[in-house]
Amino acid sequence: MAHKPGHFYIDETCIGCGACDHACPGKVDAIYRVEDDFLGRFAIVLEECIDCGFCVPLCPVDCIHDARKEGIIEGSGGYTRIKELQAWARARAL
Repeated sequence: MAHKPGHFYIDETCIGCGACDHACPGKVDAIYRVEDDFLGRFAIVLEECIDCGFCVPLCPVDCIHDARKEGIIEGSGGYTRIKELQAWARARAL
């Protein structure tokens, strides 16, 4: 059975506290610190996220969102805002 990508994303208001990283189940480990970000912010790897939501209530600044509830999932299955943030995180890692 193929795993479907997750729907949670971290927006740019992340303060880099790491609470989400600790909440992500050990075998999943879908949250990572964005390289070369001066605030030490985090991002979620959609392909590894299992949509458990453990990270959401632990965020002190409420910067983790469910794209399904935010209404940013397009009918074609694309993730507009999430893909922008993921592209930003990948560009920082290079």
